[in-house]
Amino acid sequence: MRNRFIYASALPALATLGTMALLADQLARRALEDEVAARLVTAAQGAAAALRDVDLDALRPGGEGSPLATAVRTRLQGLAGATSTWLLVVRPDGTALADSAGRLTVGAPVASLERDRAELARAAAGAALPGGRLHEGEDGQLHKAGYAPVTDATGRVVAVVGADGTSASFATLRRFRRLLVLLAVIGAGVGALISAIAAVTVTRPLSRLADAARRIGRGDLTTPIWRRQRKDEIAELRDTLEEMRQGLAARDEERETLLAGIAHEVRNPLGGLTLFSGVLAEETAGTPAARHVERIQAEVATLSHVVEEFLDFARARPPSREPVDLAALLGEVAELVRPLAAERGVEVQAAGGGTASGDGEKLRRAALNLARNAVEATPDNGLVQLAAKVEDGAAVLEALDRGPGVAPEAREKLFRPFFTTKARGTGLGLALAKKVADAHGGTVELLDREGGGTVARLTVPAGP
Repeated sequence: MRNRFIYASALPALATLGTMALLADQLARRALEDEVAARLVTAAQGAAAALRDVDLDALRPGGEGSPLATAVRTRLQGLAGATSTWLLVVRPDGTALADSAGRLTVGAPVASLERDRAELARAAAGAALPGGRLHEGEDGQLHKAGYAPVTDATGRVVAVVGADGTSASFATLRRFRRLLVLLAVIGAGVGALISAIAAVTVTRPLSRLADAARRIGRGDLTTPIWRRQRKDEIAELRDTLEEMRQGLAARDEERETLLAGIAHEVRNPLGGLTLFSGVLAEETAGTPAARHVERIQAEVATLSHVVEEFLDFARARPPSREPVDLAALLGEVAELVRPLAAERGVEVQAAGGGTASGDGEKLRRAALNLARNAVEATPDNGLVQLAAKVEDGAAVLEALDRGPGVAPEAREKLFRPFFTTKARGTGLGLALAKKVADAHGGTVELLDREGGGTVARLTVPAGP
């Protein structure tokens, strides 16, 4: 967003400055070129008038040292000095007759006139006109040319005079052009800087609001949003988000209080049921009623487990941040899940290690839920593997089974609270694991295992 803001502000300014600089350069160049062209045409016309009484047809190749050639060159030199130009005289076909600097030989073609071939042809037809585009002379300066016809007494064009010259203003034009480019660059830089500052003032608080929203989404309702320091729409958004945080915190506090009260009321009779069912089991040992007592004890244990899961899911306490030994955590999870695995003859293996950064108790509960699901999905006498590793700055906990896998139609609903594919499941195990992962800024996912089965993977930040 910050880059788009800068581009949206700086690019139009840069385009405007560039267009203005280009327009100013073109206007200045055109005005200067027209002024120099008019001066050169006037100089060419003056030279043509000065040569009107000279028999230019008498100049022949090799006659550069003749009195006629000397006289023509002398007249051209005087006019060239007065007008600060280089004057040359050519036949209508473009071959040289004389020049003010004495560089040309009579009858030789003048290569530099090729650029103004069209203008030379028009001058040979009797028109006085400026040359074509500007060109760079031997002195490295920009030059322009002007042409005028030389006619005899009958009005026939016998030659064409060319006046080639420059102007000190052309150097000024070059400096002006460089100044325009510099101003455009500086202007674009200043515009980009101003845009960047404006973008930061807008995007920085938005980024902080986004971070705060992510914290709230992860369940951190205790960290307040920064104090209001401005009076605009962003401040109103901050106030709204803070009100939402406070409302969610109050609601969660009420929910936790309610659930804690319910749990207390349910746990008391559950404790009594557990106690008296144990007594009843001792009294009915060896009788037909013993199996009914065992069923009662199993149902009471299931109900206790359901109450614990509800409380775990309802608690919105943000996770603590401390190093967690993954090898020790996996060993503990393996021990906790082995009684359930032993009922089905499932073997549980734990391997790997590393360090995670997070709440050890929450991570243990999440890993335990994944391990329980893996054991319940594994066929009798199967194997469940628990693995831990650290890679690319992330701590990874995995539970691998050889069960039937996850049905495609159920995959997108697996992490919803109370959704379950088990006959006696509460649907809170995976939801709790996802809640723990979100609170740690991590992820939880179920992947198809090569060769059949499922890989339940919990990823959280690695420890130091």
